[in-house]
Amino acid sequence: MYHCRVRFYLFGKQRRLFEVMRDMPTLEHFKHEFSEGDWLDERLAAEADVIIADLSGTEGKENFQRLLSSMKEEAELIVIADKERAALFAEGDLSRVTDIWVLPMTEGEMRFRFLQWQRNHKLRKDFWQTRNYLDSTINSVPHLIWYKDRTGVHKKVNKSFCKAVNKTMEQIEGRGHYYIWDITPDEYAKGEFICMESEFEVMDKRKTCVFDEAVKIRDDMRQLKTYKSPLFDLDGSVMGTVGVATDVTQERIYEQMIVNNANTDFLTGLYNRRYVSQFIEDREEEPLTVYYLDLDNFKGVNDRYGHQEGDNALLITAETLRKCMPDGMIARVGGDEFLVVETGDYTEAEIEEKREWLQKQLDKAYLENEHFKSISASVGTAHSAKGKSVMDTLIKEADEFMYREKNRKKQSL
Repeated sequence: MYHCRVRFYLFGKQRRLFEVMRDMPTLEHFKHEFSEGDWLDERLAAEADVIIADLSGTEGKENFQRLLSSMKEEAELIVIADKERAALFAEGDLSRVTDIWVLPMTEGEMRFRFLQWQRNHKLRKDFWQTRNYLDSTINSVPHLIWYKDRTGVHKKVNKSFCKAVNKTMEQIEGRGHYYIWDITPDEYAKGEFICMESEFEVMDKRKTCVFDEAVKIRDDMRQLKTYKSPLFDLDGSVMGTVGVATDVTQERIYEQMIVNNANTDFLTGLYNRRYVSQFIEDREEEPLTVYYLDLDNFKGVNDRYGHQEGDNALLITAETLRKCMPDGMIARVGGDEFLVVETGDYTEAEIEEKREWLQKQLDKAYLENEHFKSISASVGTAHSAKGKSVMDTLIKEADEFMYREKNRKKQSL
């Protein structure tokens, strides 16, 4: 995909060999441009990407130093010299020399050496392209990505990882968990934060594994869904792991919101009938007591003061039930119908005492509002020694009790 223009500067008197290089075809993605001269031109040397310099003459050493001072930092230098002078160059500082080609050299040898250089140069560019692909990919996603060796040292991370831990790549790469996640050894030992145990599992199983992990990012605990895979060495042994993590904290919050919305009443925030059914079914072996209630004369409040005041009456009912029955499961199961389920074995006398007390507390709450003085609560109960009784049976019994209470109130007026 890449396109690479290489500017050569051929310096010296090896015209025949230089001509061989110019006539050779380029490899895919490459374009070669040549400039040439018998004498060193420092301007051309400064512009070149690759300098192939014949330093076999008497001025070879001097020209070598001039080349080093004039060439670009990233430029490559290939020295051509006879055997004796090549040996002298080999004894000096070769930090900026790519290769030494020893004379005499046939045209076939020149083709071979230049082709080898082309292949090596292409390999470096291919490596650059592959790394560019990798970096562009991992740095463009919101997920945390990291590569670790067997001991947990981070060898490479992406930008999202850096942002999460508020550190630069230079600060992260080469460091382990304690420093990167800003956790103490004691916190690590408690197992509350991301740790190496999952990496050990991946390396032991030699396959991709998925984990739910909690990590402390700054002062906030976050939930991560992590996918970790082993990295294999040349001999097939495991040399480390690669991990990809998605922050699912907000998704978990949304999931809980969905569950809450499915199980709760929108107005009061109490549980709804759907949740009551599941609550009772999950307690088959426990004794249960059901308190079922509705509001007397509630329709009159709606008709006289409007539905907004009616809603306020329902909210007062919900708040009173929360205060009076803190250990109970409280639900709104209809328009003005509420239900409380308590676990635990109680006598009939205890249940009746609580029922009467709850009814009085509700009536007292309504009297505190001028618009609700006509409202009262009728409460019925039902009890089962074990929750195996069908929910509808319990509610029916409590409902019938409630209506008997309503009728009693009417008859007493």
